[in-house]
Amino acid sequence: MEQTKLLFRPLEEKDHPQAAALAAGVWRFDQLIADPQAAALAREAFFRYYLSRQNYTEAALRGGELLGILFGHCAALPLPPEHSAQEKAAENAAERLLSMPEGRRFRTAMERNSACEKRLLASFEGEFDAELVLFVTAPAARGLGIGKELLARFNQFLVQNGARRPFLLTDTLCNYGFYDHLGFRRLAETEGLLGIEPDGKPMHFFLYGYEL
Repeated sequence: MEQTKLLFRPLEEKDHPQAAALAAGVWRFDQLIADPQAAALAREAFFRYYLSRQNYTEAALRGGELLGILFGHCAALPLPPEHSAQEKAAENAAERLLSMPEGRRFRTAMERNSACEKRLLASFEGEFDAELVLFVTAPAARGLGIGKELLARFNQFLVQNGARRPFLLTDTLCNYGFYDHLGFRRLAETEGLLGIEPDGKPMHFFLYGYEL
C-alpha cells in the first residue's frame, strides 16, 4: 500500500485544536500544573499568545494528522488581521488563571520566564530581523525530515522578504540540542527558577541565532 504523502501548507483555523495539543505535548503543562482546568487554560493562553506573534505559519500533515508546525515572524511584514483577536484571547485565558491557586503559581512562573527572555535579548537589540516563534514536531514525525523541511520553507520565506538574521528562544524543557545539531549559534544563556520545575532545579534558557 502506498504511504500517504506529506502535505505542507499554512496552518488553518480548523487545525488549531490539533496544533494546541501538539504544542502542549512539548510544554507538558499537565505535568507542571496539578489542576487540569488550570493546565487547559495555560495551554490556551500560550497557544493564542504564539498565534498573536506570528505573520507566517506552516503545517505538516499526513492523512489529516498534524505532524509539525512552525510559527515565524518577519519584522518587515505586518501582523495578520486576526492578531488582535488572538492577543485578546490569550489575555482572557491568562486572566482566568488568576482565579485558581495553580493558575496564579503558573502566572508567576510565566512572568519569571519573560524576565529570563528579556535578559537574553538585552544585549542584542536591533540585531535581528526575524524570529522563529514556535517550532514543534510530533513523535510520529521522527525520521521523516519534517523539522528540516518546515525550517527550510520558513528560511525561504525570510529570504524572499529580505530577512537575514533570525533568532529563537528556547529552554531545557525543549529539544534545544536540535539547534546545536543544525549549527545555529548559541548567543546567550541564562538560568532561572520558575517555581514549577518538577525537580526543583533552575531551568536554563537559550538564545540562538543564525544567518541566511
